[in-house]
Amino acid sequence: MNRPRQSRSSLWRFATEKRGSVAIQIALALTVILGFISLATEVGFILLKQREMQSAADSAAVSGATAITRGTPSNYQIEAQAVASASGFTNGTSGATVTISSPPADGTYAGVSGAVEVVISQPQTVTLMSLFGQNSINVGARGVAKVGAGTGCALQLISSASVGVSVSNGATLNLTQCGLGSNATSSTAVSVSGGAVVNAQTVSVVGGASLSNGGTINPSSALETAQPAITDPYASVAVPTYSGCSNGTGKSYGHSSSGVQTLSPGVWCGGVSFTNDAQISLNPGVYIVNQGNFNVGGAVVMTGAGVTIVLTSSTGSNYATVTISNGASVTLSAPTSGATAGLVFFGDRNAPSSNSNNFSGGSTLALTGVIYFPSQLVIFSNGTSNPSGCTELIAGLMQFTGGATFGSNCSSGVLPINGGTSLLVE
Repeated sequence: MNRPRQSRSSLWRFATEKRGSVAIQIALALTVILGFISLATEVGFILLKQREMQSAADSAAVSGATAITRGTPSNYQIEAQAVASASGFTNGTSGATVTISSPPADGTYAGVSGAVEVVISQPQTVTLMSLFGQNSINVGARGVAKVGAGTGCALQLISSASVGVSVSNGATLNLTQCGLGSNATSSTAVSVSGGAVVNAQTVSVVGGASLSNGGTINPSSALETAQPAITDPYASVAVPTYSGCSNGTGKSYGHSSSGVQTLSPGVWCGGVSFTNDAQISLNPGVYIVNQGNFNVGGAVVMTGAGVTIVLTSSTGSNYATVTISNGASVTLSAPTSGATAGLVFFGDRNAPSSNSNNFSGGSTLALTGVIYFPSQLVIFSNGTSNPSGCTELIAGLMQFTGGATFGSNCSSGVLPINGGTSLLVE
């Protein structure tokens, strides 16, 4: 009689027992929780990979723009690809695609010259998504950088110089539409003192800068030290071949009662002098000064279009230099084509750094093109002005002193001096 009662009691306990259902619920909940944890881990991995790609794309874009800025390597894509590869994304490897273009094809900077676009994509394996028929997801990133503001218009080249660029004694160096570059590695590569002022978009210095006795750089943010050296854009241009002394030896031109004296290209040996209110017109072409000095002074007025004046030496000594002073007015423009395109004054790069080329004494210059003395000193002093809208200065050493003003706004017509920091813009 008791067994049926016990059986009913056991069945009742089994039917009302909650521990089994709780265990089942916990097991189901844990499965869901573990699934979410796995999904979160997978999503986190994808997000991490995307951040890595974004960092690589940004770095590659900046490096590509910097290559355009510095001129090395000559193919900006090589530099950008190398940076992307160093970051773990090599084009064609493990499914990665690295596309580099300048100007960009899309975005705010589409079609903008000097901007570099880098797009990186790579498929990533996903486990949970395979349950829904998708084994991988394509992850991508895009970066855009542009060449640093203010293409340079003045570049100092000699790296070993204690002071590569000196601006002193109230001089004003106006480069408001461009920048100054110094390849000197010393801590005083650029020295601004004695109330002198440098107005520039950028002052890019391999070494350091010294500001003293009221010397200033405006804006102060323009100064960038410890920068890579800037490539000489005219390094491959050779001094033209020549022979003889077709324009004379030790020639001198003074005032003429007939007015303007028109000269043709040729070779002056032992220097040439223009004095005493002479009015000189130079026909287009290349003028060679073989040793001595190209001296323009005494209120001379000189004009010429399509002109290059080459200062050199046939013997390897007494390399020719230039002096423009004493109220002279010189308006010259460089050729726009040919072997010396863009060069208005061309100093032989074999000349010693002890050579000085002087623009001084209240002379007025309107030089359209490049004043190029890559191994020598160029001095602007004593009130000399340079109002031309397109002038570049490339010299081994530079000095600006005594109230001299050197200004430039050169957007075309010459090879660019590239400098400044490349900027990430997208």
